Amino acid sequence: MGRRRRKKIKRVRRTRKLTSMRYFECPICGQPTLTIDFERLKDKPGFKKAIVKCGSCGLYLELEVPELYERIDVYNKVVDMAYEGKLGEAQAGGEEASESSDELAEALAEALVEEAGDSDEEGAEGSPREEEEG
Repeated sequence: MGRRRRKKIKRVRRTRKLTSMRYFECPICGQPTLTIDFERLKDKPGFKKAIVKCGSCGLYLELEVPELYERIDVYNKVVDMAYEGKLGEAQAGGEEASESSDELAEALAEALVEEAGDSDEEGAEGSPREEEEG
């Protein structure tokens, strides 16, 4: 004769979501002080302004990105720009740095718009855009 068996108690373990990361590692100084904030653009529907700031080295960028982008997407673009050497030019010096960062932000926004346009036109041959250029 055995005794009655006890029920097992299942413990619920909660996992942390990584999507709400606030601070990223700066690609220039390596400190985890890079923040990315967003602002709405009233004049451009479908886009928002991403503001990238580093608290230790002073990196500051304003980029226009599609509304679908989240912080991690913008961070990946900033890291790509750093590896290509475009961020070093923006940080070169004083007032020239702010002008070149504006030009850099405009160039990145144009590239993002072209990426979005290219993904829509992949299946279409002889698109009007290609005919105008050629």
